[in-house]
Amino acid sequence: MSNFSKLDAVLSSLPDDIEKSGVSATSLLQQKAIDVRNNRVNWQSYKQSQMISNEDFNFITMFDNTTLEKRAQILQTHGHQCAKTFVSLMGHIAKDQTVQYILTMIDDMLQEDKTRVEIFGDYARKQHESVWTPFLSMLSRSDGFIVNQTSRIIAKMACWNKGTMEGADLQFYLTWLKEQLRLPNNEYLQTVARCLQMMLRIDEYRFAFVNVDGIST
Repeated sequence: MSNFSKLDAVLSSLPDDIEKSGVSATSLLQQKAIDVRNNRVNWQSYKQSQMISNEDFNFITMFDNTTLEKRAQILQTHGHQCAKTFVSLMGHIAKDQTVQYILTMIDDMLQEDKTRVEIFGDYARKQHESVWTPFLSMLSRSDGFIVNQTSRIIAKMACWNKGTMEGADLQFYLTWLKEQLRLPNNEYLQTVARCLQMMLRIDEYRFAFVNVDGIST
């Protein structure tokens, strides 16, 4: 059997797509995301302790306490600030519960409108930074929800962005997915499989997966 025949076999064995709500609603990640959304963050305490800037505080409180319609308007006019604030919060806040909340806000934002992945891409280009670094660094954290919610975001950004994920970043992420598939008793296996299925629908990522020996998984 050729490598790509084996790859097709891997694909066919995976569950439904990451975005089919009937299945994703039953996954552990989505069950826990409901609880995460209900654990609202006291942003004022972070501001008072000077853990976040006034600029980030003003944006996140506005963004976190509004309707879907107003949120869409905010993102149209403040897209750069949105990406800047989320990247800053991810880099400066260590508490797992708050990071879970931040990542769930990002995932919800992308789920509402696929084109919003470009908000992070545009910001990274203007800053001459990698759009992937803030998210890939999250994969090294010990909290299962954090790493798998991050993986879900990375898969969406890699598949919905105008450009593709490349080079060492792509190799790192695909290797991470491969390792998660092999992890004994991985309670987030369903989410890992969905992310992988989403990635492997794009030819460039299929070739890269073969090159990291993903088919032996």
